[in-house]
Amino acid sequence: MQRNEVKGNLAKLLATENLVVEHRQCETAQFDVDRRVLTLPLWDLATNDVYDMLVGHEVGHALFTPNRDWRVDVDCSMDYVNIVEDARIEKLMKRKYPGLKKSFARGYSELVEQDFFGTEGKDLINYNLIDRINLHYKQGADSLIPFKDEELEFVDAVGNTETFDEVLEVAKRIYDWQTQQNEEQKQDADDLNADNVAAAGEGGKKDLDEMSDEELLEELEQESPAKDPAQLDTPSYEEGAADKSNVQPQPDGNQGGDHNESQTQKSFDQLAKELSRPNAGLHDVAYVEIPKTIDLDTYITDWTEVHDWIDSQREDHIKQWESEFTPANVIYKEPDESYRAFRKSSNKEVNYLVKEFESRKSADAYARAGTSRTGVLNTTKLHEYKFNEDIFRKITVLPDGKNHGMIFLLDWSGSMSNEILATVKQLLNLTLFCKKVQIPFEVYSFTNDWYIAKNSIITGEPADRYHSFYHSSDYPNLNANEIYLDPMQFDLINVVSSRSNSKDYERMCLNLFREAFCYRNRCYYQPTVGMNLSGTPLNEAIVMLNYLIPDFKKKNDLQKVNVCILTDGESSPIGYGRRIRRDYEEDIKVRPGRVDYNQCLRDRSTGRVYKPFDGCWSHVTGTFIDQVKDRNPEVSVIGFRILAARDLSNFVGRYGSRETTYEEVQKQWRKEKSAIVPNPLSFTALYAIANNSLDDDFEFEVKDNATKGQITKAFKKMLNSKSSNKKLLSSFIGHIS
Repeated sequence: MQRNEVKGNLAKLLATENLVVEHRQCETAQFDVDRRVLTLPLWDLATNDVYDMLVGHEVGHALFTPNRDWRVDVDCSMDYVNIVEDARIEKLMKRKYPGLKKSFARGYSELVEQDFFGTEGKDLINYNLIDRINLHYKQGADSLIPFKDEELEFVDAVGNTETFDEVLEVAKRIYDWQTQQNEEQKQDADDLNADNVAAAGEGGKKDLDEMSDEELLEELEQESPAKDPAQLDTPSYEEGAADKSNVQPQPDGNQGGDHNESQTQKSFDQLAKELSRPNAGLHDVAYVEIPKTIDLDTYITDWTEVHDWIDSQREDHIKQWESEFTPANVIYKEPDESYRAFRKSSNKEVNYLVKEFESRKSADAYARAGTSRTGVLNTTKLHEYKFNEDIFRKITVLPDGKNHGMIFLLDWSGSMSNEILATVKQLLNLTLFCKKVQIPFEVYSFTNDWYIAKNSIITGEPADRYHSFYHSSDYPNLNANEIYLDPMQFDLINVVSSRSNSKDYERMCLNLFREAFCYRNRCYYQPTVGMNLSGTPLNEAIVMLNYLIPDFKKKNDLQKVNVCILTDGESSPIGYGRRIRRDYEEDIKVRPGRVDYNQCLRDRSTGRVYKPFDGCWSHVTGTFIDQVKDRNPEVSVIGFRILAARDLSNFVGRYGSRETTYEEVQKQWRKEKSAIVPNPLSFTALYAIANNSLDDDFEFEVKDNATKGQITKAFKKMLNSKSSNKKLLSSFIGHIS
């Protein structure tokens, strides 16, 4: 498959356009002019020269052959038009890409040696003109194909064609000429046979009326040899049965076949099928594409709706629990006190982020700064005018920096239950940092559970926390060979946004904190309906970035966007529209299929075709990240992976590159309970964080009667914690500043 990818890239480069190339188990190359899809056979048995020649030929059709039904305008054999058009498009390809001349020459030379045109041992002069023209332009002039003087006019006309209309005109002329030649040859043969019959009848013999009975009997015995008795009662009544030995033999090559067909091209097409092994495409790759357009409102719920829903559900919850168990002011007392304590303690960390960011930003600006003369005299240097020309005031010019924005994707899955509160704390610190340095941001949690709340918001029906969802036979927004984003199984919840005032910002943070708090603590309340931890539609969230990023950039006038993904594991499988034909059904149906093995992701907007998926979950996620970065070059994707120590090796192996040294990562991990993965695959930056360290917030606290050793140990523990956290945060700031 690797060679197919290379040759596919060659085809796209040759075409100089957004051409889509597919490699499938098919007999011949095909080009869909409307969809701009070039389908190539696998050709796994072809040499590189032959492969390049075949690819160059098919790209020529893609570039120069128009999509029109010419048969309504010209009455001509298709073989004639195809051969003349082949000569034209190959000439144009060699003119456009001179390097292809060698590929065409070497490729056809190899195929001639293998007798792909079926001419070995045959006299070429006996072939129809269109066959010899085909050999002349594909084998080259050096092959010395024989032509009569009257035929050379047609050979030159083929070589001079520049437009498809000229191709049709020349092909029609050749076809009409060949038709006339064949009719004349047939007439000559009929006349010759008639003459032979007449000569045999005359033969110098006597007329029957002039012959005696003895002479007549002798003549009959000579002309009628003894026959098998079984044949005596089966006389022949064939017309023209008089002496077939005098009929001239048909020429070799076409063997009297229909002149509408090209024998050489027929042979070539048949043998070209054998360049692919029969089972080479046993598992044909399915090409899947990113959807062209997405209705953002279908999958994204804005923060105003999200928190209005949470507030309304909380009011109902308080009414229910207040009457039965405890006063209203107690239900949320513990999470609210914890939130206030968190906010107070996080100021130092956030201020450090701000300081680090501003410092790096200033250093970057200084490095790019320049000076220029103002044209205004510096009066303090006027006395130097005789020996110094530099007596003008100067100004430092600072180039404008790029406007940055942040998009956070938060994993709201069941496996995050133990780490969700600590992750939310880190996330809220990052959003507060963004607010202080005036970086626009959006926080989305990806989930399968929000549909319950969304349906209730839209319909006004009561929400059922224990709602179990089943698909009907109809799948909304499901298209063949497109990534499937199920609007009833995937949502992005906009939980925090910079598009808010200070009051609403605190409201969002507190609500999110409360939702996370109840998963780690015994509370008087349950998670809000629709906010339950669910599956991990991470890949769907990454695909959505293709539509989120342009919208986010446009609304905030941004040049660069940083995407932060906070998760603790691999994504759930993502689906695509799979074409299915059952034995008992005639129609092809489209049903959701799993993207996991032997599918190939392609992006029509960039022309990129990515390696086929091999069943590895990390490969699928990495490919979607690569696709987002390829479509959006100014986007950085930063990953925060929360994991246990036992999973570190597997994680580095999946997401690290060849330059990544596990020993280096492990050393940092053991010391700091976190690590920066060097040279990660797909991600711009990748951080591994121990799941048992997120809640570690070591302060210098000791008992009143603590010994000197206990005090020293507590102090070192505090310093190590602060140092480790600062290293990771410093690295993060370096990527976004």
